[in-house]
Amino acid sequence: MLYHLLYISELKGDAPLDMDAIVQSSRDYNKEHHITGALWFDGTTFVQMLEGDRVALTAVLARIMRSNSHHKFELVFFEPAPERIFSDWSMAYYHASKDEQDIVKKFATDGTFKPRQMSAQSLVTFMRYLEMARHVSTANSI
Repeated sequence: MLYHLLYISELKGDAPLDMDAIVQSSRDYNKEHHITGALWFDGTTFVQMLEGDRVALTAVLARIMRSNSHHKFELVFFEPAPERIFSDWSMAYYHASKDEQDIVKKFATDGTFKPRQMSAQSLVTFMRYLEMARHVSTANSI
């Protein structure tokens, strides 16, 4: 059975960070374990949604929680899902591109993006908007 998992965490201040290596390692792991998903990171806050079977997601969640990069971890939800949202991505990675910043502004409160103050549904909608922008951007570049 397919599950969706969504969490928010913050980068530990003293954690070494090589996002390219982290994203590539995640893509490799996720592909091997039939996990799809997306990660948004603004330099401080992570918002990640993952999709896969319950056992695989439980294992990846344990890896993330053991990571030296994350603290202030908040599991927003872990529940059965009817379908994959990110079926094209073992790990889509969103950061400060212009299209993504425009989407972030739509979800900002008082000019500041505050994912911890958003509902679970709003966070899913945010991640879906990022995914749609990626597809539009890719289609426009062809």
